[in-house]
Amino acid sequence: MKRSIASGTPCVRFRELLLLGLLFLAACAPARPPSAGPDIREEPSVSVGLLVDTTSVELGSTTEYELLDAAGQVLQRLGPREQVQVDAGQAGELIVTVGDQREVVGGTLIVRPSERAFVSIGGKLYRGTALVRAAAPGRLTAINQVGMEEYLLGVVPFEIGKVGPELLEAAKAQAVAARTYALRYLGRRAELGFDVFATVEDQVYGGAEGEHEPVTRAVLETAGEILTHAGEPIEAFYHSTCSGRTVAIEEVWPEEEPRPYLVSILDVDPATGEAFDATSSRFRWTQRWTAEEIREVLEQTLADSLPPGVSEVGEPLDFQILERTPSDRIRTLRITTSTGTFDVGGDRIRWIFLTPAGNVLNSSRFEIFMERDPEGRIEAVIAEGMGWGHGIGMCQVGAMGRARAGQDYRTILGAYYPGTDIVDLY
Repeated sequence: MKRSIASGTPCVRFRELLLLGLLFLAACAPARPPSAGPDIREEPSVSVGLLVDTTSVELGSTTEYELLDAAGQVLQRLGPREQVQVDAGQAGELIVTVGDQREVVGGTLIVRPSERAFVSIGGKLYRGTALVRAAAPGRLTAINQVGMEEYLLGVVPFEIGKVGPELLEAAKAQAVAARTYALRYLGRRAELGFDVFATVEDQVYGGAEGEHEPVTRAVLETAGEILTHAGEPIEAFYHSTCSGRTVAIEEVWPEEEPRPYLVSILDVDPATGEAFDATSSRFRWTQRWTAEEIREVLEQTLADSLPPGVSEVGEPLDFQILERTPSDRIRTLRITTSTGTFDVGGDRIRWIFLTPAGNVLNSSRFEIFMERDPEGRIEAVIAEGMGWGHGIGMCQVGAMGRARAGQDYRTILGAYYPGTDIVDLY
């Protein structure tokens, strides 16, 4: 489903020129007063951890490119068809192989295209430059360093989906939320040498090969815009499906303080009475485990909760929902087994009840049922639930429903993050 992007195609060159033009106009805009938000006047760059703590990586570029060391000195100049193999040494060095030539360099290597093009990292194309760092003896990390807007070109299609022009306003809302999230968490993974992961641990980033024209337009038309509260970028959490109601942050993560903009909202179209995300495939769902499957899952996920002297979770005997949150998520669920009792709650429930395939459970908003044999032993456990994700902040499928109902991205964002402002930073 992914499409390759050749640097010489007219479509790509047009988008690059358009992006450059928009960023130039943003840079020339008059400075806003300090009360308008964080004092950022230039587009920031983002360092994305692509291949983290691995042994080797293959690098290249769609044009001529240079290999540089940490000081910026050029080590080699290579053509577009020349690939570089980088292996991690045992003493913190990098072993660089080009054809039959092999060279040992320090703990950092940079790939810089000679013109605006794409770098290849692990066989995938990315905008910006590539950086490889030694991570530990025999280990390295490959990083993509890219401007914020170009980073978003590879994030938004993977987060909201490759939507069509009829959902442009939903894509714009996603672009602003993703930009805000990235800006808020720049430096979050500094101890690993980058800002954010390229996975659901932060935001899914697919690089240049995942770019999609209507979504690209959404990024370009909102360039520099973020959400703020009290003059600071908000924590712009979002998720797939809320099934008609989002959740306050403290309901899901009890250790968190309430946020005035991360509250539970009713996400229903007043004109129809239908939830804005009713089209989601996970608006309602059912998950089933056999007795053997649920025992295997719990032995894995509750291993760190065993009391002293107990070596196994044991046979599941009962599951009981003790308390729910105001938005109908499970606050406390009691699991009784042959070796003890375990109370779990919040978003952790989704990681406790892994599916037989090893996936996180869709949401913590569910009912639980048991099928028992004539002796009363559990034969199967069934969860019947609603929604997909933690439920905090913007509901992505709900944003699409709102766009179909004629709402623009500012209205959509105002609904999911009440009391926030949209600020154009650069």
